[in-house]
Amino acid sequence: MKLLVSAFACTPYSGSEDYIGWMAVQCLAKEHDLWVLTSGRHQPDLERAANEGLIPKNLRFVYTKRFKKWPDNRLKARIQSWTEYRDYSQDILVLARELHQAVRFDLVHHVTIATWRIGSPLWKLGIPMVWGPVGGNEQFPFRLYPILSWTGRTFELARTMSNVISRNSRAVRDCARHASHILAANLETKILLEQLRGRSAGVSVLSPAFYSQSKIDAFTAVASGRDWNAPLRFFAGGMLEGRKGNALTFAALARLKESGLKFSFHIGGGGPELNNLRQLAERLNLRENIVFGNWFGTDYLQALAASHVFLLPSLRESSGLTMMESMLAGCVPIVADCGGPAHIVTDACGWKIPVGNAAAMIDALTTTIAAADKDRALLQRKSAEASRRIATGFSEAAYLKTLDDVYRQIIADRDMIETHQIAQAGLA
Repeated sequence: MKLLVSAFACTPYSGSEDYIGWMAVQCLAKEHDLWVLTSGRHQPDLERAANEGLIPKNLRFVYTKRFKKWPDNRLKARIQSWTEYRDYSQDILVLARELHQAVRFDLVHHVTIATWRIGSPLWKLGIPMVWGPVGGNEQFPFRLYPILSWTGRTFELARTMSNVISRNSRAVRDCARHASHILAANLETKILLEQLRGRSAGVSVLSPAFYSQSKIDAFTAVASGRDWNAPLRFFAGGMLEGRKGNALTFAALARLKESGLKFSFHIGGGGPELNNLRQLAERLNLRENIVFGNWFGTDYLQALAASHVFLLPSLRESSGLTMMESMLAGCVPIVADCGGPAHIVTDACGWKIPVGNAAAMIDALTTTIAAADKDRALLQRKSAEASRRIATGFSEAAYLKTLDDVYRQIIADRDMIETHQIAQAGLA
């Protein structure tokens, strides 16, 4: 099948959204001929990838040109990424029409940016379009705003306003109504997209994150061998933002330390909340227990291999790449029962903390961590299930099968409609 893919964010050398785009296109290229529209920002990376033999001949990239150097300020950089994505969405339709005239695509698929807030114009090509997986309708609870810094509260308020505006965007509504199929990253986004679409038919849930067999093998290789009788070691990673719920975690750990729990907590990554978290750790007498750092490659795998629990009750998360990698490596997740983690984590492989007020969540975290520490046999069983859950349910093969099923159904429906139209024209 000839596919046109929109992947604004797409490079094998970065994480998060960029890597999701890269995983999607390299996976689809295993069974289809791909032409990929992406930002010109990624051209040097993708040319490097081609020189390293990472790009097959049936995977071709076409670049848009409007982008600028990233500012040093992370908040400004995030705002710039949205303006660049808006420009990209305005530019790609002309490029797509030119390509379609030359290639005659069977289907077009938008994979990144994985948000519903800006509708893709590619449904106007006149061929079936798949939109997603897209997320972004997870809401940070207003009752938990007090745990956020001033910067965090400001960002969450701005995001909430953006969601309200986007719900009334004609481009978003048109995309939702005209897409042949929409893939939502989580239940919260699925419910919204069904409302925007006006029907539930043609909307399903699929995680944007998945893993190749080589990745699965690399992470599961370190899943066994940890010392289950050692003091609990927790791990969390990713962008350090207020929405991640680390303030709740610190409060629970401070209580447990006072009651005699021995533990260490390794937090990887940087972000706008790093300094606030360092200060909070000092105030709660956790400085000796919490290690802030960055781990990459082999060091990252070793950090996961030494950890028992992935501890991050994020209150707004579409999927959770670091959580899934940690689970593959045998870390048992303790997460908030919302967003992508609520879909990915089951009772057999981890714990999900009900989303309530701050006091209730701190109580639940304290109780859950204490239970995990007390019953190491249960923790070990959950570890094996966590690794199995990602390796089987979120493999590249499972992702590709889901998309192939969606593609085949779309093409079958299109062919049936065309056959009916031909028959009706014959009768006339």
